[in-house]
Amino acid sequence: MRVDCPQMLVVLLAAIGCAGHGAGPDASAGPGDGALPSDGPIHPSGVPSLGAHSLKYYKYMSDLPKTLSTASLSTQPTGSTILVNIGRGDNTKFVLPTDTKGNIPYRQMDEMHPYDPYFQDSGTALYAFRDAKGGANFQVSTVTRTDSTMDEITLVAVEVVNATSAPIVRWNQPTGSPLKSESVTTTGPATLVAFWWGNGFPGTPQSATPNNEFVPIETNAADTDSFVQCAVAAKTVSAAGTYDVTWTADPEQGAQLWLVAVQ
Repeated sequence: MRVDCPQMLVVLLAAIGCAGHGAGPDASAGPGDGALPSDGPIHPSGVPSLGAHSLKYYKYMSDLPKTLSTASLSTQPTGSTILVNIGRGDNTKFVLPTDTKGNIPYRQMDEMHPYDPYFQDSGTALYAFRDAKGGANFQVSTVTRTDSTMDEITLVAVEVVNATSAPIVRWNQPTGSPLKSESVTTTGPATLVAFWWGNGFPGTPQSATPNNEFVPIETNAADTDSFVQCAVAAKTVSAAGTYDVTWTADPEQGAQLWLVAVQ
C-alpha cells in the first residue's frame, strides 16, 4: 500500500500521524508475477474444481503500460467460470476486464469497494464470466491508464471448472485481527476462492496465511515498495454448508476480504 509519509499501521491500525496524503494501496514496473505453484488442490471429478490462475501487477509509477494481462493460461474449452479481482490505487479507473477468447462482457459482482479508513481513493472490484470460452493461451487483461498520472494495479484471474451456478459473493473489511471473512452458504459441492487485499506496510515483506484448509495459490505480498498487495487461496467442499476463512497477516494490518463460492 503506497504512502507518501512515514504513516505506519500498528495493532488494530492505530496510525502514527503524518502530514500529506497517501494515495493508494500498494505494488516496480513489471508486470510482477505473484504466482505460487499452480497445480492447486486435487478435487473429485464432476464437481466444481480449481482450474488455472494467475496474478500480475504493476507497482506505483507514472506512465504505466496501457494494459495489464495475466500469464498465458490453459483453461477448459467450455463450462468454466472466470473470476477476476482487481485492486488499484485510483479507484476512478476501474473498467471491465477482457480476455483473449472474446468473452464479453464480464459482469461486476457486488460493487467497487474503497479502502477504509486509509487509502479511500483506492479500491478493489470483482468480476466474473460464466460458461466462458477457453483453451490454450487464455489471458485476462485490463486497461491500466488513459493518461500518465501515477497509479498502481494488481490483477488476479481464477478459473473454476464445472461451474453451473452464479458465483455467491461476500465482502468485508476488518480493520485488524481477526481478519475473518463473511460466511458463504452453498447448496452443494463448490469451490471457494478467497482474496486478501492488505492495506499496510510498504517497504516491508508481508505474508497472509488462511485457515480452514484453504490452500494458498497466488500472492505478491512478500514484495516491497509501493504496490497493491494481494493473496489468494482456494478450497473445494463436497457438500452444502456454511464456510468462512480467517487470514493471519504479518505484519498485522487491515484488509479487504472477498470470499466467492462457485457451484
